[in-house]
Amino acid sequence: MKQRISMAKFTPNKTVKDGYKEFITSCKVKNLSEQTIFYYDKNMKIFETFLEIQEISLIKEIDLTVVNEFILYLKALGTMNDISINTVIRAIRAILYYFQKLGYCKPFKIGLIKADKTIKETYTDHELKLLLVKPTMEQFAEYRDWVTINFLLATGVRVGELVGIQVKDVDFEDSVVKVKRGKSRRERHIPLSKTITKVLMEYISVRQCSSEDDYLFCNTFGQKLTEDLCKHSVLRYNRARGVNKTSLHLFRHTFAKMFISTVATYLGCKRFWGIKALISSRNT
Repeated sequence: MKQRISMAKFTPNKTVKDGYKEFITSCKVKNLSEQTIFYYDKNMKIFETFLEIQEISLIKEIDLTVVNEFILYLKALGTMNDISINTVIRAIRAILYYFQKLGYCKPFKIGLIKADKTIKETYTDHELKLLLVKPTMEQFAEYRDWVTINFLLATGVRVGELVGIQVKDVDFEDSVVKVKRGKSRRERHIPLSKTITKVLMEYISVRQCSSEDDYLFCNTFGQKLTEDLCKHSVLRYNRARGVNKTSLHLFRHTFAKMFISTVATYLGCKRFWGIKALISSRNT
């Protein structure tokens, strides 16, 4: 009986480095944000370090056993909690699923590890009192950092959103600020209170903008403030006032906490879950 020749499945000997270059090209074609690509780059470097230790260079050598050993490697480092490890896994999973889709390695599922949910840290009332004392108007950087902290607490924006806001995005007439490139890539209009409006009006007059296209938060030369400079500058500002917490993202957590507290007080609700249900659709 004659038997037809069946084609054997061919898995190309694609290297991890070449495959990752293709993945990043695909991300750029999809117009993913620079932050997302940075996220993949950062976590892929960790994975590549592990693969070098395991002497793995080809994508077809990666399977579930390798991924499980990688997770144990992350735990053994002792520098990450379970939530941080899951953050790394999510990035590597997206990359490996891309490889699987192209047939560079055999398909397999990658799950997350169980992580204990902890209450997110925030700035205390005492720390906020220290940080919100208005500085003298002698140094622009110090004054800008004070305005930055006021703005973060009033709006809850991310640092990546903060540095992208232009002067024209602040609408004093309608008391809103337009955030054009958030995590969801949708424009949001965030309301401004009377307090932060007053702070911004004074700040813009001090900032001496040459155009409405200028970025709202700038360095001492009037140029766009980078995320790294913003983080380091606020770090120095906080420490100079005796506050050891220096994370900019903690201001976002603090904003969310204050928002929940305000809603609870306004509605007279005592149960947290009731409040959480009421604001579950709000992007904080």
